[in-house]
Amino acid sequence: MDRWGEDAPVTNPDIEYQNIRNKVLDAFEMTLLENDIPREKIKGNEYKLDVYFGAKLYEIFNHENGFTVRNASDDGVWRHLSLKVLPDIVHLRWGNNPIRFWKESRRIWLKTLWWYIHLSWQGNIHSTLDILKDNTTDEIVQLIERSGRLGYRVDLYREIMQYFGQLSPDKKKRTDLIFRKVMKLNTARVKVIEPALLLGGEAQYVKELFEYFDSNE
Repeated sequence: MDRWGEDAPVTNPDIEYQNIRNKVLDAFEMTLLENDIPREKIKGNEYKLDVYFGAKLYEIFNHENGFTVRNASDDGVWRHLSLKVLPDIVHLRWGNNPIRFWKESRRIWLKTLWWYIHLSWQGNIHSTLDILKDNTTDEIVQLIERSGRLGYRVDLYREIMQYFGQLSPDKKKRTDLIFRKVMKLNTARVKVIEPALLLGGEAQYVKELFEYFDSNE
């Protein structure tokens, strides 16, 4: 399966998955329509598609189908969805790239979308999209690919995304460079510091992560 043809994969899901396929397909088409993204111009609008379709995907799975974090941590679930239920949608975004269908755990596209929204969640979809709308695909990569040995620290990551999402663009801090630096610093610090035990908790810890680079500019 490392070398696929150029044609879109054939979709033939089991009948038990047909309902979720229909909902996700509708959500995908609605995302293109609402954001004025023609199918032939997905390239160049990758992040817009990822974040708004990801939000719809998250809501469908969580609120309509009882999807859990346990399910989301199972690569077998995502591989089945990517290869058997929604391969045509994955193909539209990534072509026949096996890494995005099944080959690399942290780069399975549908999985990365769900976790990006989950790790950024601010209580409701509107508030979540508000802090994510100006990001880039690099933020998705930096967030998703930095889980610790015990997995994601969900509450901490949500604090980081909330803080980053509210940074003022005119101060030139909303760049993939500063986010990457903060995530690297966090990876090092959480090995020796428990953020929740600091005075001010995780919110203060996150504030200090970003302020570290203010003081070193």
